[in-house]
Amino acid sequence: MLARTPKAVCLECGLPGTSPAFTAHAGIREHGPAYWSDRGILCSVGCASEHFRKRKADRSYIAIPLDCPVEVEA
Repeated sequence: MLARTPKAVCLECGLPGTSPAFTAHAGIREHGPAYWSDRGILCSVGCASEHFRKRKADRSYIAIPLDCPVEVEA
């Protein structure tokens, strides 16, 4: 079975990655999202903190840095 293509929406609130409210790395949209996890992207520090809290609570937190799951322009 083929894996689904990840959608560019926030894991916590569902905000689309194309929204102007989505936080970009260094404030530059071409650099990709500022926050992500192994499960997808997060739109803000608030959603990233909530995602971290949930992952710690269910013991699924990964303590190693991960590469951004979204293709960014070089």
